[in-house]
Amino acid sequence: MKSASALLVAVSLLGSTAFLNGQSKGAGAPAASGWQGVERAKLLQGVKELPKMGAPGPVAIFGSFAFPVIAANADGKAELALVAAAAYGKGRALIYGHTGYIDGSSIGGSDAGTLLVNAVKWCSGKEKPRVGVRNGGSNAFLEKRGFRPKSFKAVDKKNLSEFDVIILGPSDLGDAEVTALSDYLKGGGGVIAAATGWAYDQTSGGKSLNDEHPGNRALRAAGLGWTSMTFPDQVRTFSASADLPGMMNAAEAVLALRKQKQGAAADEAAMNQGVNALQVALSCQPSQGGGLQTAVVSALGEGSSIVPTRDKPLLESDVAPRLRLGIETRILKLAGGADIKAHPAAAVFPGMVAAEVKRVNQEVTIDPSVPGWQSTGLYASAGDKISVKLPEAAVGQGYSLRIGCHTDSLYHLDKWMRAPEITRTVPLKQALTETSSGFGGLIYIVVPGKAESGAPFSVVIGGGVQAPLFVLGKTTDEQWKTEISKRPAPWAELACKGVVLCCPTEAARTVKNPAELMTYWQKVIDVQDELSNVTKDRKRPERIVSDVQISAGYMHSGYPIMVPVSAAMEMVTFNRLKWPGWGFYHEIGHNHQKGEWTFEGTGEVTNNVFALYCFEAALGKPKTIGHTGASEEAQKEHWLKHKKEGAPFATWKKDPFRALTTYIQLIDGFGWDAVKKYFDSYNDSSFGPLPSNDDEKRDQFMVRYSKITNKNLGPFFDAWGIPVSSGAKESISKLEAWMPKHMH
Repeated sequence: MKSASALLVAVSLLGSTAFLNGQSKGAGAPAASGWQGVERAKLLQGVKELPKMGAPGPVAIFGSFAFPVIAANADGKAELALVAAAAYGKGRALIYGHTGYIDGSSIGGSDAGTLLVNAVKWCSGKEKPRVGVRNGGSNAFLEKRGFRPKSFKAVDKKNLSEFDVIILGPSDLGDAEVTALSDYLKGGGGVIAAATGWAYDQTSGGKSLNDEHPGNRALRAAGLGWTSMTFPDQVRTFSASADLPGMMNAAEAVLALRKQKQGAAADEAAMNQGVNALQVALSCQPSQGGGLQTAVVSALGEGSSIVPTRDKPLLESDVAPRLRLGIETRILKLAGGADIKAHPAAAVFPGMVAAEVKRVNQEVTIDPSVPGWQSTGLYASAGDKISVKLPEAAVGQGYSLRIGCHTDSLYHLDKWMRAPEITRTVPLKQALTETSSGFGGLIYIVVPGKAESGAPFSVVIGGGVQAPLFVLGKTTDEQWKTEISKRPAPWAELACKGVVLCCPTEAARTVKNPAELMTYWQKVIDVQDELSNVTKDRKRPERIVSDVQISAGYMHSGYPIMVPVSAAMEMVTFNRLKWPGWGFYHEIGHNHQKGEWTFEGTGEVTNNVFALYCFEAALGKPKTIGHTGASEEAQKEHWLKHKKEGAPFATWKKDPFRALTTYIQLIDGFGWDAVKKYFDSYNDSSFGPLPSNDDEKRDQFMVRYSKITNKNLGPFFDAWGIPVSSGAKESISKLEAWMPKHMH
């Protein structure tokens, strides 16, 4: 494996010895192996569990005196830390993987408040410290717990000198504030910080979480950091435990690797935990490299990668090969410059282009009013130098170059059919940017969400290979057949205003009438937008990407929606019956869901309302033909079984098609217009404030629908066993009661 070995050799190893010595010696090594448990117990006193607030992400741990505080695992796999702490210099720090855990409006009713109080004392080393609160709004909560917090804005030496410990969200700090925060911690200050790492790329105008996130820059020396990862959906709560694996610290994992290389026996479970810790920690390291990267490369040593395929995946039991491939992909993602070598796995997926195929310089028009990825019709073969020439007015405005659309990260899965991470994004900070990718992929220019609307402008991209790209309204079927579909890149896209489909070129070439196909896909997006009343708010098209392996489920929603390559033919086939089918409408429906009308148990239900509507409004077929679980026969079975069991809400919540039957009955009873009015009612203040919890969501579901239909739906909700309050029932009691005929 010449190129991957060359990559590892090319990484400077000068920092590895210093890093490892720092982990084992530090400013005075821990006196006993149980020190983490002792300190963690102080922080967890009175804490049983933390709720899952929003979509938190795992935090990285890699410092000599850094340790996990609260963690969780999915299905018995490696532990991931939600909260971590560290001693650095004379100070102490604690970080959370979501801003909600320092939000005064959300922590009071849970153990999150107890943990914050403990953290204030632990980080300051005092029972009654001087507390500074920069953001998070925890002042009132802390006052009730006996503290005298003071708000402040600027993170500078003068302000920080007034406090023993500060609470802040660090994502918006300036350069001088980053330095001041780091100096404050090193000098003996206490820092409690919370950030939602995955959101940084979306809210920072195209800045890099690894290189530019202020919190990562300020606390990296302490061995703590935020990542772009999120916890698996299976993780619902975070239980407190004083006993967590020491190998959650990447520094411990590096030492274990070095010992294993020297012949020490390996504990497979511990090494799996260590490999996971390394992947998490490497995900937030700076692109210019650093001590952790070089130490890992040194500990790993020379060797060849095993390239995973769909037929011969790398399994979780393949500890050493998975570790090597995982480290290589992390380092390739972090590598800078334009001389990144192709990784051998790129030839299998996403595919390379032969050297004799023509590379082109191509002018591409970018529309700044459309945020997100903008397709260029070009493909970067792995290892090829790609250049982007940007107009001066767009330089430093948050635009970036993306190579690759297969964004799913597979590190957490028990088998890998491809390299676990293969895409790359590079900020466009100069008029000319040159880079390359170890895996290659379709080329995009990413428009930041904060881009000011303005006239379209041109960029010149060099070094790419032409890829098939059909755009409805701009490209004709004839052009597609005679020239565009024959372009040599291995991946192709078909686009309309509402959605862009990405599939292997071989699948795209089977499309004979792309205008018909994409006209239908536009209708699918239009009817879902119509149902959810978001037509006026749509700023970018949906994207659907097929991949040899995705990170969760058969398909999953998001930007992009991810589907298996086995579904690519269905995606690009329109046969006027059921293709493209239920799964696609289901995932697009997820992207239309709103939290205010989706309560626990309906996450896989309210999106299916959109799937039903697609069959009727876009395809002109009966709404229930798309899935056997929604057929008339199935609906009858769902109701009779539910009634026989005593209408248990717990069962209703766990059976998506049983729950969908409830919604289908409302649609049959009052039509689609009532559904539209119901969804739109959440934009109408005359219906009252938005719900703040599940109880209120269920109440408002019944009350809003009752007012819209002018019927009392209380008996209907009771029949299905959906809990609603007596007050909600009373508010609609004067309306005529309604039940479907067959439920009387």
